[in-house]
Amino acid sequence: MKKTDSSTTAVTVKLETQTKKRLQKLGKIKQRSTHWLMKLAITNYLELEEYEEQLKQDTLNRWQEASQGKFLENEKVLNWLDSWGSSKEKETPW
Repeated sequence: MKKTDSSTTAVTVKLETQTKKRLQKLGKIKQRSTHWLMKLAITNYLELEEYEEQLKQDTLNRWQEASQGKFLENEKVLNWLDSWGSSKEKETPW
């Protein structure tokens, strides 16, 4: 990789010929460079993968908490929700 300045880095990507042609065609349609399209695609991919990984980690953490008995029973939550708006509104069960 060749560093061009403090905020960007040049990289080389080998693409199949058909993929490059598709990028060029889409670039013409959108009036954008293939470079712009590739940067957008990589950024979108990373954001999606990072989001999915965070969801996975959150789920694993919740599963571990549930396995340790750290959860609320559905009935307690429903009773609390049923009390909303009444003169006898209950405190949150957690």
